[in-house]
Amino acid sequence: MQKQGVDALKRFAQMAKNRLRNKVREQDIKASKGKSNFKVIYGAGVDVKSKIITKEDEKLYVKIRDMLDENVDIINPIARLIDYKVYNKMDTLSKERYLFEMVNKYKMYKTKYQQEKIKQAL
Repeated sequence: MQKQGVDALKRFAQMAKNRLRNKVREQDIKASKGKSNFKVIYGAGVDVKSKIITKEDEKLYVKIRDMLDENVDIINPIARLIDYKVYNKMDTLSKERYLFEMVNKYKMYKTKYQQEKIKQAL
């Protein structure tokens, strides 16, 4: 009699575990839709990142490079990079997203700039 209770408990636990796995997979699939054309591969440990550099990104890099060339101690670089014509027309969530994207791009391009400077010095 007690063995049936343990078996039922194991079965319920396995069913709950499977529901959680399926829920996580569904959320991953929903999150990945629209980001790329790659299929999500579970258990493979594959992280695919595609990078498309646009003309706006090139202009931003030139602006960051010029800004860093002019002065190393910049008080608020993000405020200098923001396009306020676009920024002022956005709602609150879009402004926040735009700001975080700008911070990430600034970090990335600053690192790229510093690496280029090191290569030139060698």
